Amino acid sequence: MSNKAKSAYENSRPVKTKVHKRVDKVDARVDAKTKDILVDITEKEYRADLARGLREDEVLKPGRHRFKRGGFLARHGRKSGQAPPPIKVRVPIDLDLDVLNYFRRRAAAPNVLSYQRQINNTLRAAMEREEGPACQVPSVQAEALLADQRFIEAVAQRVRGRRSLKRKRQRRAA
Repeated sequence: MSNKAKSAYENSRPVKTKVHKRVDKVDARVDAKTKDILVDITEKEYRADLARGLREDEVLKPGRHRFKRGGFLARHGRKSGQAPPPIKVRVPIDLDLDVLNYFRRRAAAPNVLSYQRQINNTLRAAMEREEGPACQVPSVQAEALLADQRFIEAVAQRVRGRRSLKRKRQRRAA
């Protein structure tokens, strides 16, 4: 895709009515209802892109081209049972220096989450303790542990060990 077409695609904004925009000398129309973007490329613009050194497969051919804005989820959707990802929000917050240094030291260890994620997980744990079982969002750490095969094997060994202890106690009692 040529730079002009990319620019038209990236700089277009859906609006309530059809609007005729001129972006970087490319004719682009945006339809808010369907989020379609129409880009008209002239023969002159096509040749100018080729003259600038772009390959033929990188340049839109002359004519009208239709693009869709942000349609990945609309085309692919979410898998059944898949929760929407949590929305991250940037918030300026004042923390005590010793608290920040504590989390940064923990994050310096190998195979550990970043200090921001650790702070987020600690706040989430406090929130879940306060809200009780109503908050059913799995923490990032829990998901990471469930994906870690070594952790699962260690838990399985521990469970097996407890079962054998329970059986020994039952035998002694009998």
